[in-house]
Amino acid sequence: MPDRARQGAIARLALPAACVALVVAACAGPLASPTPVPAASDGKIDARQLEAFSSVTVDGALNLVLSAGSVQAVQVEAPSNVLAMVRTQVSGAELSVTVAPPGFTSAKPATVRITSPEVTSVSLEGGANGTIEAMAQSLTVSVSSGSVLKGIGTVKQLSVTVLGNSVAELGDLSTDTAAITAAGGAKATLRVVKQLTGTADGGSVVTLAVQPVAQAVTLTGGAKLVGP
Repeated sequence: MPDRARQGAIARLALPAACVALVVAACAGPLASPTPVPAASDGKIDARQLEAFSSVTVDGALNLVLSAGSVQAVQVEAPSNVLAMVRTQVSGAELSVTVAPPGFTSAKPATVRITSPEVTSVSLEGGANGTIEAMAQSLTVSVSSGSVLKGIGTVKQLSVTVLGNSVAELGDLSTDTAAITAAGGAKATLRVVKQLTGTADGGSVVTLAVQPVAQAVTLTGGAKLVGP
């Protein structure tokens, strides 16, 4: 067989073999995730210098403590070997707090302490826990994926979204008006003085710390509205 013909035959045989290799690699799926890092037994505090923000989103097994103050400050308290895994990034007006892969295991979550003159929106995701102090006339909160949020203080207007077996304990956060969206077995406690509106679905429970002057909450899917 001439050399050119032999090379063509080899190429035709090699092509199916390459396709088989690609199919096998695709079927194998992604590599296993790295094992989370065991946290050290010590504790360190890292002060983060960040741009101004008015919204906070926390995603992951972290603890948020948000307090009112005249000067913005952000501190991360965690074991020394996981401090760098707790990422704090500001984009526009939003501070995003996340845990970098592969994550860590610890007897208690890392704590992010934030002091701010005005935060108008707080979101907890991925099993985060948080305590917030109201510092604005209007506040929007979102709690999802098994997270728990506690709130204190007073606002004029409150918007609450609670999803997926999460808990919003806002009985110590007084508001004139509130709008609630609850679904997926969520639980919310509210202290609404004047008017409450919204929806609750999927076995969610909304508990009222006080009876508002007016309320219009649509209940479906076994959801409950429990009065004082």
